[in-house]
Amino acid sequence: MDLKSIIKKKEIQKAKRQFIQFSEGELQNLRADEIERIIDHFRGNTLVKLPESEIAFFEWLKENDRAVWDDLWAEGEEEGYLVSVDFLREFIRETPSFPICDLVDQPNYWFSVRHIKPKGMEYLQNELMLKVEIDEQLTLEERFLLEISVASTDIWHFCHRYRIDIEEMKNAISEMVYKGWLVHLTSRDDLVKYLDF
Repeated sequence: MDLKSIIKKKEIQKAKRQFIQFSEGELQNLRADEIERIIDHFRGNTLVKLPESEIAFFEWLKENDRAVWDDLWAEGEEEGYLVSVDFLREFIRETPSFPICDLVDQPNYWFSVRHIKPKGMEYLQNELMLKVEIDEQLTLEERFLLEISVASTDIWHFCHRYRIDIEEMKNAISEMVYKGWLVHLTSRDDLVKYLDF
């Protein structure tokens, strides 16, 4: 299906449902430039429903960290899980997800490569990469450091993806901060300048 047909199909969907939604298959078949054209077309007046995999994640979050879920969605739309069409590009990344980086009442735990301090980068480039090369088991802290060096993420998506206890992950972040590997900005106002989307 060509891009014009996809946009027309989504216009019809929007007229019926007041929002648009993309299946996982539709997202996998769209290139980055096509996503940008869709965003440009619908920008400013359209909400998009999260993909099914993200809805499943947020249902997991509701059960495992209700305070964070409430911070994000408690006052949400009746339909639920609707976000700005601008977030569509987040669902075609290497680790597709809706970034949790805008919490108001709970501390944020979103990180990117820019959060890695010089000491952490030195460890990553020297010791950690050597451990990866020789296929040595990595600690939780090392796995997270490696992950954010490749793609930004929050701890909740990381925990869901790798079946890690959230409190254990928060303790790991504290340890990484203590070691001088990471900057941890809990306030959304401080985090804004680090966002990469």
